[in-house]
Amino acid sequence: MKKTFLLLFIFGTILNYGQSNQVLDFKAGYSPQTAYNQTTLNSSDYEVLYSGSEAFLENIKNNGVSNPTKIKTIFTVETLTKTGKIDKNGNFPLTIEYLKSSDGNGKAIIPSGTLLYGNVSASSLPKMDSIVAKDMEESFKNTIFEMVKSTFSQLVMPQKKLKIGESFVQESPLTLPIAGINIEMQITTTYKLKSMTSKSAFFDITQTYTMKMSDTRFDTKGSGIGSGNLTYDIPNHFISENTLEMDFNLNLKHTDFSMELKSKSDFKQTAQITKN
Repeated sequence: MKKTFLLLFIFGTILNYGQSNQVLDFKAGYSPQTAYNQTTLNSSDYEVLYSGSEAFLENIKNNGVSNPTKIKTIFTVETLTKTGKIDKNGNFPLTIEYLKSSDGNGKAIIPSGTLLYGNVSASSLPKMDSIVAKDMEESFKNTIFEMVKSTFSQLVMPQKKLKIGESFVQESPLTLPIAGINIEMQITTTYKLKSMTSKSAFFDITQTYTMKMSDTRFDTKGSGIGSGNLTYDIPNHFISENTLEMDFNLNLKHTDFSMELKSKSDFKQTAQITKN
């Protein structure tokens, strides 16, 4: 009995030692001849409180703006991304199809069947080159196309080799148009590897939002935090799940008025990955 216990103890110690020294080769990206069925859920609550001169408050009232203004947004987007065969230069075609895109009332945002085409490699993000959308206004079509391109440009993830307990930091700018003013921020995201198996790696996410306003007409103060989790599919080197909860506060002052914004958002994205 003692020998059995000793063997189990030694085996457990060796196993734990081996796991603690596992190295994750993190390099999130697309693979050729693969299908990615992704679902994104996003809900946000905004509250804007205005204050200022009587003339300003009367003006926003006459324009039908309630004070405070409370807004809740919900949207669900499901896409199917397919990649083709790799060429001699390491590139392969990519197609994104919108299967479902609706708001909290079930109203379609992007028509089902909308297709975007582009190219990608294992070491780079997609470069989209065209969009096909039936019965969609040209201006809205261009807006969707530019939005998707912009989203990909902000999703650059560094390639890292990590042990459990190690982390990496990503800096990204963000501009929010609020009441005709572009609010500029810097988002600092820290990804910490907390555990891993042979198939999945699990990260904790923390975020901080810092104001970087260049518009000197306004006195602005703002900050925010975010937290969540990320699951990395090791065999497919792709992010299979990403969740975030975000809180942000902003105070903006001008000569005649001031505005206080509070927002809370929940984000979740999942991906089902299969080989074509």
